[in-house]
Amino acid sequence: MLTMTRKAVSLLVVLAVIITGFSPRAADAVEIDSYSIYSMDMTDAADPASLGQTAAAPATIQNYPMPSIYTASSVFSLKANNEAIPVISYLADYDYAQFSFSGTVRIEVTNNVPITSYSISPQAKNIEGTVNGNKLTFYLSSSTYVIVKINDQRKKIVIAADPLETDIPPSTGAGIYNVTQSPYHADNTGTSLASGPIQQAIDDAHQAGGGVVFIPAGVYKSGNLTLKSNVTFYLAGGAVIVGTGKGEDYVIDFRKDSRNADGTYFIRTAVDSTNITIRGRGTIDGKGIAMRERKMPAPNKNEGFLNNLLVPIATSNFTFDGLILRDGGFWSFMVVRSDNVTINNLKGFQDLYKIENDVIDINESQNVLVQHSIAISDDDTYSTKTWLQTGMSKDWPGELEHLENVVFDDAFAWTRCAAFKIGMGVAQPQIGVTIRNSYVYQSARALLIDHGYQLNTLPEEGYAQNITFENIDIERVGINQFGNYWLGVSTSTSGDVSNVVVKNINVRETGTQKSRISGNATKGGRVNGVTFTDVYVGGKLATTLDDLNVTVNNNVNGIVFANSKPPLFSDNFEDGNTAGWTSMSGGWTVPKVGTNHVLSSGNQTTTSLITANSGGSWTDYVYEARLRMPITNANAGMVFRVQDANNYYMYRIHSSNQQLELFKSVNGQLTLVNSMPFTAIEKQWYKVKAVIQGNTISCYVDGELKMEWTNPVTELTAGGIGFRTTSAGVHFDDAVVSLLNKAPEEIALSHNSVVENTTAGGMVGTFSTSDPDAEETFSYMLIAGSGDEDNGSFTISDNKLFLAVTPDYEAKDSYSIRVRSTDSGGLYVEKNFTIHVTDVNEPPVNPDPTVIVFSDDFEDGNAGGWTSASGSWDVITDGTNALIQNQAATAVIAAGDSWTDYTYEAKAKMPITNANAGILFRVQDAGNFYMFRIHSAAQKLELYKSVDNVMTLVSSTPFTAQANQWYTMKASIEGNAIKGYVDGVLKVEWTNPETELTAGKIGFRTTSAGVAFDDAVVLAPDSI
Repeated sequence: MLTMTRKAVSLLVVLAVIITGFSPRAADAVEIDSYSIYSMDMTDAADPASLGQTAAAPATIQNYPMPSIYTASSVFSLKANNEAIPVISYLADYDYAQFSFSGTVRIEVTNNVPITSYSISPQAKNIEGTVNGNKLTFYLSSSTYVIVKINDQRKKIVIAADPLETDIPPSTGAGIYNVTQSPYHADNTGTSLASGPIQQAIDDAHQAGGGVVFIPAGVYKSGNLTLKSNVTFYLAGGAVIVGTGKGEDYVIDFRKDSRNADGTYFIRTAVDSTNITIRGRGTIDGKGIAMRERKMPAPNKNEGFLNNLLVPIATSNFTFDGLILRDGGFWSFMVVRSDNVTINNLKGFQDLYKIENDVIDINESQNVLVQHSIAISDDDTYSTKTWLQTGMSKDWPGELEHLENVVFDDAFAWTRCAAFKIGMGVAQPQIGVTIRNSYVYQSARALLIDHGYQLNTLPEEGYAQNITFENIDIERVGINQFGNYWLGVSTSTSGDVSNVVVKNINVRETGTQKSRISGNATKGGRVNGVTFTDVYVGGKLATTLDDLNVTVNNNVNGIVFANSKPPLFSDNFEDGNTAGWTSMSGGWTVPKVGTNHVLSSGNQTTTSLITANSGGSWTDYVYEARLRMPITNANAGMVFRVQDANNYYMYRIHSSNQQLELFKSVNGQLTLVNSMPFTAIEKQWYKVKAVIQGNTISCYVDGELKMEWTNPVTELTAGGIGFRTTSAGVHFDDAVVSLLNKAPEEIALSHNSVVENTTAGGMVGTFSTSDPDAEETFSYMLIAGSGDEDNGSFTISDNKLFLAVTPDYEAKDSYSIRVRSTDSGGLYVEKNFTIHVTDVNEPPVNPDPTVIVFSDDFEDGNAGGWTSASGSWDVITDGTNALIQNQAATAVIAAGDSWTDYTYEAKAKMPITNANAGILFRVQDAGNFYMFRIHSAAQKLELYKSVDNVMTLVSSTPFTAQANQWYTMKASIEGNAIKGYVDGVLKVEWTNPETELTAGKIGFRTTSAGVAFDDAVVLAPDSI
């Protein structure tokens, strides 16, 4: 027992080598902090009475024997808390190991040569290691799948540190069907087929109304297996169900034409089954690549044979947990026409150089959750699809189904194709697919929506809607296989892709090609609504498409950047100093650690407190920062609502006590108000956050809510932020204070009616949102839900609602849409709107204008009667005389009287395709007019209104113009109704819901040099 006096405890601490930074980390880039001997004042009630080194929470480790058919790695060995873990030799690119644990575990990787550099991925987890010769040591405190690269070695080690199994069934007893025991006696040596006894056990458990089929450790050579209702199939750690490698041993379930081969479902579910569970820490090994490359005997002697390893098909309430799926010859894990599927702790280990070997594909299924997984393959790692009843899906049971509510959460991808892909099969709708909290180690394309299947014979093309990519870290996009870019959102069909959210993405590499967002102008498929929120590319917040390295084609609407509002305060300490901070106590410094500067508490082990905006007026806010402790006997806290050195709240990690603690300090009296158990790892960065609203405080670690407390006393109502510790060598970084975001409350639409015959592309109105937060910004999208029946008839661009069809009152007099408004913090409100169609007389009552009130063919050689507001205008000979604009800048020229209803016609010619030419009407001055223009660069015809110098696009339609070709443009305006023609063909029709720009002159406008105009004519009704 250690006895300590109140003041006289001495501690000499030597900090071990710390390796920091991102991949690769140099083993000799050491950080050595110097420590002195201090006496510690123990009057601080917040700190422990003992200064002895406190051990981390004891770890429980479940280790599994290596199956006899595998061999140990010749490159790596592994220990978890000094217990040897088998590392299985697998492929040229990686070996792997698996164990389960709880608590905090020390991982020791031994390489076969000295370690000079290393990386531990996911890099976003900031796992730091220590190198000693050929050993790399690091710690894990929760289930994590990591890829460790040593030096420049091609071969990596994949470590699958699973969560502790807490529900291992007994191997014998009531309801247990142990396949190695009587009456089954399955061979567990891999010598003879075990599938017969195993299937009998499944059948018996099913006939009994349910039970557990128990597969002990061993090797079980198997043909096809069918899982049945109410059966739990438990594959123990060290157990492997392995394929025979011979296609003739399996039933034929499908034909894959692209591989010229038949295939089988190795393990499948019975059709119309329910409540099936397959779990454990064992392995399903298909020997699939060898089988697909082996030639089948006659009559298929020139073909290989494929296998899917696990196929839940036409089943409900299916659960998977913990198995390794290894070496599938085709898509490894294929969920087909099933619902309520939960997949946890999947390890999918495929070859990195055999195409069409996806790890997991969700097909035509609903309510699927894939949580905490790692997937490695040449082809796509994670994908969703909907197909026709042809080809490999020809014999899928039941009717075609859509796909809905599929979530991939905490997924880790290593692939040479797409990491996360929706499609390419989108024959039926895919609605509500979310990829979140995930990581890309390597890919050719990281995030992809590929509506690319072009052979759909259904009456209506499928669509992809409500797709979310959120909180994803992309490390590498370094392979060019079917393209090399980080993001793709596209349709190659008439089906749309809509409501895509790309949020909180860290893109470390973008690839060698431009990412693309593209519709299909030929077939009519559109991309409607892509919102980017807080996407960082190379560490920089993206605010433009160029920042994202993304191109967009002309059948795309509603690209929105909705980044979070700038913080109230932030500091990453890269300026190397503490400017903006006030040290209340301690010796704070800003050293450089690896490649980053951090705030350090220095060498002293007495109270160190530093603040910013102390005594300030911040009330409700979010404060987050990163912190790291050098030893387990340490603490690190963030303080908020700081009024002075004696009055504040503090939320801290107290590693010595293995707790998270929340304090209030009032007049210097520290009071512990809430706590919870928490085991922190030394030298590991943690992201901590406090959310303060009124008297309620919510505390987070690494994005997870840990505790919440409401002060019954109204005190500490405002103040600044800071850091506090009583430990030496504690590091802090990336302090950010943001206003507390409140959800928007109501959406309004400026106009809810449209005149029939308005052409597609015409503006209906503009949205606005009321929100309790001042100066908030919003993005809008059409969203699925109640009232969304006619969403497909509209598009949204920025805050404007546009028609995607031409309404006909006699066919349909109203439309129903559902709209979501999302603020900069990601909170949203939704509302249904009814858009009414206004009837018009057919044919029109008023005759076309016939009286010429103005004309100019410029044959007099001058621009007399015209007034230039901007630009450089001349009349030159171009076959005949024409008016030419000479500058590549906005140029406006006008003529005539203030007419009301009239038709204005003129000819326009552009010298290059990257140009524009517009005719103006009802011109009041240089800032108030209508414009109908050819925008050749955008391949569109566009109708604008300009009111008080604000140009608003009110209608557009696709149009491809040629250079050096004359076009006859005509605008007809009667009241608020406008029609635009090119070469006598009606192209645009729109009615302004506002009464504005009621009369005016005519003119020309362009922003391009060398544009020519000629033969201006104004026709008015007889009564003008």
